Amino acid sequence: MKTIIASLVVAMTALGAAPGPEAENPLDYQVVAVKRHLLLVTDSGELELQPGDHAQSGDSLRTGSRSSADLEVSDRAARFHIGTKTSFRLAHDKPGVLIDIQRGSLRAVFGKLPAGDDRERLVTTPSAVLAVRGTEYGVEVEKDGDTTLVVFEGTVEVRDQTGTGDVVRVQAGQSTRIRKGRPPGTPSPHGLTSGDWDRGRRAERPNWSDGQQAPGMGNQPQQGGPGSQSPSSQGGSKQHGG
Repeated sequence: MKTIIASLVVAMTALGAAPGPEAENPLDYQVVAVKRHLLLVTDSGELELQPGDHAQSGDSLRTGSRSSADLEVSDRAARFHIGTKTSFRLAHDKPGVLIDIQRGSLRAVFGKLPAGDDRERLVTTPSAVLAVRGTEYGVEVEKDGDTTLVVFEGTVEVRDQTGTGDVVRVQAGQSTRIRKGRPPGTPSPHGLTSGDWDRGRRAERPNWSDGQQAPGMGNQPQQGGPGSQSPSSQGGSKQHGG
């Protein structure tokens, strides 16, 4: 019941905005795992989401302190492991965008789409647009909107939000930083596993184009175990939707 009420509040709020390309066919995001707190943000307050709940395009969510959550978008063969203290919006009004991160971190895993399905699968931040073709990567957004991208598998094409800079291809084992209003930095090796990322570990990046270290990175050990899979919790068919 609470998720149904929350969806109605969000839907009424969205009526004042211009409809986006996902308006007729909103994407479904299933909550498959939650550690501590995953909150749906509405004008009337915040509601807790649990494994088995569903969110939809346009919803705004955040994780609490020492919290994490996994969301799955089966229609786009995408899964997102959301880190602690992360604020984000689902599939906003730009074509192809699945998640827009305002602040915090996530790890994205993309499977292959069916043959002939060339729909874009984008993740955006205040400073960057990330496009993939079957890959796994981590992204971290600072409070000023600067973004760090770390690629574990595949390739990510990244450009700045203004669209004026060149597209930079970041390969597996590489990372880059994107500052607001500036093109992405030259990719450099990172030496991290996906398990390191999920545990909040970061490695020193010696070759940032602006001569600065990436946010939150220091002389931490780079060794780590194999990438860990986030536990998937089974739940009911609770859904908030109009």
